[in-house]
Amino acid sequence: MSKRTKKKQAPKKLAKTSLTAADKLPLIEHLKELKRRLFYVAVSVIGGSMIAYGLQQSIIGILLRPSHGQHFIYTSPLGGINFLFSVCLDIGIALSIPLIVYQLLRFLQPLMQQTTHKFIAIGSALSGVIALTGVLFGYFIGLPAALNFLLHQFTSAQIKPLITIQSYMSFVTVYLLGSALMFQLPLILIFINRIKPLKPSRLFHYERHVIVSAFIVGFIMNPTPNLIDQMLVVAPIILMYQVGILLIWFINRDGVRAKFKYLFDQDQALQAERAKLAQQSRPLLEPARTIQATPVVTQSISSRPAQRTRKYVDGFVTRPENYRGFSPDN
Repeated sequence: MSKRTKKKQAPKKLAKTSLTAADKLPLIEHLKELKRRLFYVAVSVIGGSMIAYGLQQSIIGILLRPSHGQHFIYTSPLGGINFLFSVCLDIGIALSIPLIVYQLLRFLQPLMQQTTHKFIAIGSALSGVIALTGVLFGYFIGLPAALNFLLHQFTSAQIKPLITIQSYMSFVTVYLLGSALMFQLPLILIFINRIKPLKPSRLFHYERHVIVSAFIVGFIMNPTPNLIDQMLVVAPIILMYQVGILLIWFINRDGVRAKFKYLFDQDQALQAERAKLAQQSRPLLEPARTIQATPVVTQSISSRPAQRTRKYVDGFVTRPENYRGFSPDN
């Protein structure tokens, strides 16, 4: 018997070691998945950069158009190559935004509640469309006003702007990237709500911080004393935040309704099951009820207090002349 028990205990030890190895496996799998997602992003950025290199003249002409004929320089022999490399890399990243968002959401999918591949695909496509809308808004509306102020406000007969092409392109890239992120705010709130449900009342509590941050960002992106030009940046940020709160309220409202509907359905199912069990157990309880409800027990219990009361009353109401040896004359 002892040998058999030893043989039975041996597989349990092996199972324990395999279980601990399995507990360490998910972290390794997550790291492998992160490496794979980053590889896809890198391939996408390189492919977009190669496409931008083939269209470099058209792209540079489009990016230089908001400067209104301003001349730029580069101050090193490698300045032109660095400028072209940065332009192609930025265009490659911009073209890869939908894929970057898709890979990020696929990596964070275990943290999101009830998230399907269809939702991730639709969210990634919407992210690309919204980013393009933000870039177009910044290119046609915000960027010309900012460049007009920065390139022509601080000049005189002896002061002329002499700007390097790298600094100009860095400013344009950051401005367009900020415009794209500004329009992504509702979608970012929706993704955060999938990870951790947000409350609209809590979002309204942080609205004052968003307004202050919007004015700071507006002053950085469009540093002009003209309030109308600054509101071109401030107003979309506040508006996008309000749209995000409205979407969060609408999404969570449907989720609460579905949750309570599930609870109500479950309660009705339990009530139906209890009624069925009560109906099945009713024939078994009938003999016990007839035995307990006998007339003898009820009669004895109900008659005893009445008999005792009657005897007690008769003892008091008996007239004195009924007793022996009693006469009224005495």
